[in-house]
Amino acid sequence: MAVEVGLLLPGEWAWLAARSAETALAHVEPALWAWTNPAAVAARVEQNLRALLSQPGSAALVARASGSPVGYLVVALVPDELTGVPTGLFYDIYVEPAHRGTGVSSRLTAAGEAHCRACGVRVIRRYIHPENTPSLRHALRDGCRVERLALVKVL
Repeated sequence: MAVEVGLLLPGEWAWLAARSAETALAHVEPALWAWTNPAAVAARVEQNLRALLSQPGSAALVARASGSPVGYLVVALVPDELTGVPTGLFYDIYVEPAHRGTGVSSRLTAAGEAHCRACGVRVIRRYIHPENTPSLRHALRDGCRVERLALVKVL
């Protein structure tokens, strides 16, 4: 099945926001569950997405098969926290379960890299949950390397 990647269409916003909220909820630190709920996480995710996508050069790219969305990549152009140099942040990537392992994520990341290059960006960062082995393998195979590790301690 042919997959095409393009910019998010207005009618796809609810689909993207719902999947992004599902993904985020799966990554909430268990120690924080007592102080949150799915609706609060979904609202925060939507707020973050809107803020990131309002930045010049940022984009939501959608992979479509037969006209229906099957995956997305949110690419934010943000200043590097140490140098201020613009960098690409692959903030969120998602592929529908039925389309995983078919190359959709490779198409999305290639489109994201092309978008960043066109904006003059030279470095891309991806944040991946350590238990998301398929995404980690994909990123390493795609030329990414570990830059730093984020650690958490529950008090």
